[in-house]
Amino acid sequence: MGTNRSWAQYPPTYRAHEMSLLADWILSGTSGSVAGLPGVGKSNFLGFLCHRPEVMQALLAAHQINLALIPIDLNNLPDETAATFYRVILRGFYEIQAHFDHTLQQVITAAYQENKAIQDPFVVQSTLRELLGHFQGQKMRVGFVFDRFDDFCEAAPPQTVSALRGLRDSFKDTLFYLMGMRQEAAYLSDPSTLGELYEILDAHVCWLEPMNEDDARWLVAREIHLATSPLLEPDIDTFLKLSGGVPSLLKAICHWWLATPDKPAPEKWGDVLLANPSLDYRLQEILAGLSQEELFILSEVERLAHQNEKTGSWPKLEQQYHQVLDHLVIKGVCQPNKRGWSITSELLASYLAMTKGRGRGRIWLDKDTEELYQGQRRIEDLAPLERELLQFLLRYPRLRHTKTDLIVNAWPDELRKMGVTDDSLYQVIAGLRKKIEPIPARPCYILNWRGKPEGGYQLFPEGRPT
Repeated sequence: MGTNRSWAQYPPTYRAHEMSLLADWILSGTSGSVAGLPGVGKSNFLGFLCHRPEVMQALLAAHQINLALIPIDLNNLPDETAATFYRVILRGFYEIQAHFDHTLQQVITAAYQENKAIQDPFVVQSTLRELLGHFQGQKMRVGFVFDRFDDFCEAAPPQTVSALRGLRDSFKDTLFYLMGMRQEAAYLSDPSTLGELYEILDAHVCWLEPMNEDDARWLVAREIHLATSPLLEPDIDTFLKLSGGVPSLLKAICHWWLATPDKPAPEKWGDVLLANPSLDYRLQEILAGLSQEELFILSEVERLAHQNEKTGSWPKLEQQYHQVLDHLVIKGVCQPNKRGWSITSELLASYLAMTKGRGRGRIWLDKDTEELYQGQRRIEDLAPLERELLQFLLRYPRLRHTKTDLIVNAWPDELRKMGVTDDSLYQVIAGLRKKIEPIPARPCYILNWRGKPEGGYQLFPEGRPT
């Protein structure tokens, strides 16, 4: 969300759907998270929101709300101390002070300059509260717009995170938060550290979808403005079909087009682009943002669409996985059509077919047969302790279980009486991972967690995004 970007080039209709949703939040004083898959342009959207305040003000004009949106880029956080965190917020005010009247500019400048070297968190927080008091006195609504808030939560002390809730409660009619995140709050390594903030992030989520056609065409025009030959309308249509409107894919396609003098026929572009390392990296990033269950269902959509399926397979898929399909639609990677379903990006669909990236699916227990499944595959050859441990984790998914809890609940009494070491537990976990993890060394189903006096493991039955 840096200030060196020419935000004036962005059309006022940029991301109109998402802007309208956030306008509704602001009207009701709602805080929430702005999430999206890698490559959909979360940082750009949050930057546009803050650096083009007149766009949001126009949406709120009928309600006479005086608004201040403060960009807080947590990518640039020098360390995780509370004092630094509050100083970065003051810097956010300082960097957009030109949006305010002369009186507020003076107050903001003094607050930042006098505190930018202060290490005492109480002093800096007190200054921030005084600054918010000035905005409150002018009856202004203030929104803290955090970029990469999920990364911050993973590293910041819990008291710093929880203090945000207290700050908002102190200025309830003035302050709200918009948190940029790559995933839902449930996928933080320890959501409990959020405290009451979890409710804010979980209850209101604005999923950033790929660009609509107007925004995508504007991006293409911006990226190829230095081209020596014009881009024909049919070629632009091909760009949009290949990318599905995902900004990272669209930019990479534009750069390839500019750098390739002897281009093949447009119908061959997809094959050429799939061999491009830049596109390969971006496609991998998108798929890594999906859970194993989502990846499995998306791959099923690709497989059925590729086979031009006309039988009852689509209704069966919809009935069995309607919630997952709905979530994939929200994330903008697939959509229903007259024949069934399709993946929004032709490149992504071809990449799935080429890499056979089927995903392993959700782990579940068939209550009638007591068999354990992963997607549609039965998990076989489980040792007795592996089965007991996996069933216990399935009964209490996502929760953090200590090593002692797992041993008490999965090991038979006679073995526990003889003593069970951490290494014995690790061996059972390692055996399970070999049978359920796509890459055992980089687990996405059974995750470690470290704590005092002991850590343990937690299970994500759907296979957490990597």
